[in-house]
Amino acid sequence: MKKNRLLFLCISLLLCMLFVGCTEPYHADHIIGKTALEIAAEYGAFDCTMMPPGEDGLYRSCACGYTIREPRVGFLGTSPEVLFFISFDEDGIARACFEGNRPGG
Repeated sequence: MKKNRLLFLCISLLLCMLFVGCTEPYHADHIIGKTALEIAAEYGAFDCTMMPPGEDGLYRSCACGYTIREPRVGFLGTSPEVLFFISFDEDGIARACFEGNRPGG
């Protein structure tokens, strides 16, 4: 009986680790409150920016994004690219995160 419990526990732990590894790489609660420089140091350069950075390298009063799903061409049409956007305030601090499509198509 103890072997069955141990086996069940091991399988449960492996499944939990597997599912945790399948989550999106960007987490809003980890990003909000950071500057663009801190975010780029952790995740790399942004895939989409709405405005150029300031002289200090910070993005202000705009949104920048990372691609989370590439566009897919299928039989019934093309699904759009999906980005994870980070909105920065006038001080260059991330205040909100949202998913959306690249502006301008």
